[in-house]
Amino acid sequence: MNQITFKQYRTIDLTIFTVLLAIFESLTTIATRNWFAAQPVAISISLAIVCIVMMRWGWRAVVPAVAGGIAFCLVSGATVGQYLIYCIGNTFALLGLLVVRGFGKETIRRSVPKLLLFGLVGYLGMVAGRFLVSLLFGGDLMAFVVYATTDIISLLFAEIILLLLRNTDGMIEDQKSYLLRVERERKEEENTVFEEEF
Repeated sequence: MNQITFKQYRTIDLTIFTVLLAIFESLTTIATRNWFAAQPVAISISLAIVCIVMMRWGWRAVVPAVAGGIAFCLVSGATVGQYLIYCIGNTFALLGLLVVRGFGKETIRRSVPKLLLFGLVGYLGMVAGRFLVSLLFGGDLMAFVVYATTDIISLLFAEIILLLLRNTDGMIEDQKSYLLRVERERKEEENTVFEEEF
């Protein structure tokens, strides 16, 4: 069987995360609507997955960010304006890449405070993005407060997921660096076995 190329690997990986996000976002939106409709909070997987994909693939996290907005809006029966607010607004989570640029992916992964900061900046970016787009549809400062408070549980959820995955080999790691490291380790292991045999 032929090995897949790096580009194919990236496409498959992004597709898997995007599909997972769409499925879980739909399920959590249905659950929130049916069981927690009276509560002023929402449970969303979008921020968590967007942050994971940012660590893995950088700016390409825009794909699951938009997909999360589409899934939420489809299940919610959203208006055109809401589609724009959530789909465009979600992409502002990529402001988390400023933290990546400032510290580097590996430093963020190894440092709990920096990892938490990364998730927080992604959350604030997402909230600010939704707020800014909502201004086009008559939103006001209260819209920012609403987006910030309703998604606070999603921030907590994202931070917990990032902390749990930080020590899982390759999960929230730049994938090019990860694959190169794995290949280097494989070659070193082969060389060790060869030397032991002779």
